[in-house]
Amino acid sequence: MHEEKMSSARADEGVGNGHVVTGNVRVKTWSRLLHSRRCRTAVAGALVVVMSGGVSALVSQALQPAYVVFDMKGTIDTFRQQTAQRPMEKEVLETLTKRFGAALDSSLTAWQEKHNGIVLVKGAVVGGARDITPDIQADIARQMQGTQ
Repeated sequence: MHEEKMSSARADEGVGNGHVVTGNVRVKTWSRLLHSRRCRTAVAGALVVVMSGGVSALVSQALQPAYVVFDMKGTIDTFRQQTAQRPMEKEVLETLTKRFGAALDSSLTAWQEKHNGIVLVKGAVVGGARDITPDIQADIARQMQGTQ
């Protein structure tokens, strides 16, 4: 009796062709479902969305400028102290001040272009940004020494 039920159950299930028949309803198996066109399209669409999200994150991070600080007031004060210690004529002082201004401007511009960064005044930033003051001051000193 038990064997008859087993054989009739197998006949009703209709195992084969990737389908399982339960009663009069035919159900696709997982392997058959994964090979369907609709499922492949959905998986491909999900992969495209995930990959485009990753690429977007990488591009936005790569294009984000670096924010740094520069102590403009301290640099100008140091220049004033150094020039005040040496006696010089008014015309020489004006020329030296113009050269200093040009060197300061070109140093900051060169740094911005090279590093794709935004330079902020030190007093405007609470914290977290890298201080490039020593780098800019060294470049200004190099330019001032080269023109004397």
